[in-house]
Amino acid sequence: MYLFIINPKAGSGRALKVFSDIQNSAVYRQIDSQYFFTEYEGHGEAIARKISAAPEEKTIIVIGGDGTIHEVMNGLTTTDIPLSFIPAGSGNDFARGCGIKGKPEEILREIVEHRKTHPYWIGNYTVDHHAGRKFVNSIGFGFDAAIAHAANQSSYRRFLNAVGLGTLSYVIALIYVLMYYKPMSIELEIDNEKRILKDCWMVTIANHPYYGGGMKIIPNAVIRPNVFPLLIIHSISKWKVLALFMTVFLGIHTRFKEVEILEATTVKLTSKTTIPFQTDGQAGTCRFTSISKQKEAIHITGINEVWAK
Repeated sequence: MYLFIINPKAGSGRALKVFSDIQNSAVYRQIDSQYFFTEYEGHGEAIARKISAAPEEKTIIVIGGDGTIHEVMNGLTTTDIPLSFIPAGSGNDFARGCGIKGKPEEILREIVEHRKTHPYWIGNYTVDHHAGRKFVNSIGFGFDAAIAHAANQSSYRRFLNAVGLGTLSYVIALIYVLMYYKPMSIELEIDNEKRILKDCWMVTIANHPYYGGGMKIIPNAVIRPNVFPLLIIHSISKWKVLALFMTVFLGIHTRFKEVEILEATTVKLTSKTTIPFQTDGQAGTCRFTSISKQKEAIHITGINEVWAK
């Protein structure tokens, strides 16, 4: 049984069109399937939780953006159900990170005919005194989180998504946030070793290289268990920040002396003041966060290329 979870609002309606095209395909007509449309924020999580409770053999296929896959991953209560993703959002970084490529019908054919799965270790995090959550692509603090908030609240994002220029909304938000952003002072505990960072621009932890619609924030990141890479941007001038982010799509920003990349199994971040954070592009604020990798892997199908392990 193939269970489709579709966010009809993803990509300014692109997900709905993608699913309509899939329904008309020969592959879809040959499979036993059921589909669910998300109707409100958090609905994907509720649907995934309900699916997890039923024991029969099945595969979940998510059609939407990174926000949709974030919800579904947080709703899953088991790692026994294979999951795939047909990108139809504005960023689609999960698809990039996993090597899910091709037209929607081609991805569906890969899922149905080959049934090969690859392990994917997502991240766990807790914020302040709230219950633990999961992040699929990345979690970031500081400048990138302020950008995510500005982009999500912007009036131009919907138009840019509709014309296939969703990534541009992130770039516009970056320039806007750069005008007022002030660096943060934090305590960072990496594998039980504490560091005090003053005038820190951002800290980002990722499961794979991509965020913000194709930016290679940590170019050498690979999907693997236990360990994740961590990027820190230390004290830097605003104009140099702009130059740095202009090179992120090429992944050469790591050459800047203010950029530090480490590896960690656990990370704790503490701030005396409230700071912005983002998980898979969803923005919030916090003073304390604890981060680790989920030990059991999610099984991802529909991948048509081999990734490094």
